[in-house]
Amino acid sequence: MPLPVLVAVVAGGIALVVLLVHVTGGSRMALIEGEEQARVRFAIDYPEAETSRCILSADRRIAILELADGHVGLVQAIGSNYLTRFVTRGEMAARVGNAETGVVTLLTHDLTWPRAHMIFEDNETAREVAGLFSSELTGPAQEQAA
Repeated sequence: MPLPVLVAVVAGGIALVVLLVHVTGGSRMALIEGEEQARVRFAIDYPEAETSRCILSADRRIAILELADGHVGLVQAIGSNYLTRFVTRGEMAARVGNAETGVVTLLTHDLTWPRAHMIFEDNETAREVAGLFSSELTGPAQEQAA
């Protein structure tokens, strides 16, 4: 088989596979539809964790879960899948951005996921989220620990 024909057949085959994956929904980005979906998704990986509050990002790609025992749960939509993390308060640093409204930068100290950029509806929600990552207990977790 001549080389130009072989190249055309291979390129056409690759294009066909990419098209089929796209048409069947393989390139669709995952979103967190609501608080209940975030709780259910987190419970798949951490069934023993009790959620007391859920905060969704404005783009519905990240959910922050305040857990009853004082820990924090993260559910993040990555591509067509979900990443979940069980975080101890103070383990990650969260900063509220000054330049943009509702922005929180999460520094994870993890080589595989060094930072997350989260956008919430307003600065008040952003401050609440940043406070969840501080090492001090507040709200329901503080009452349970007392």
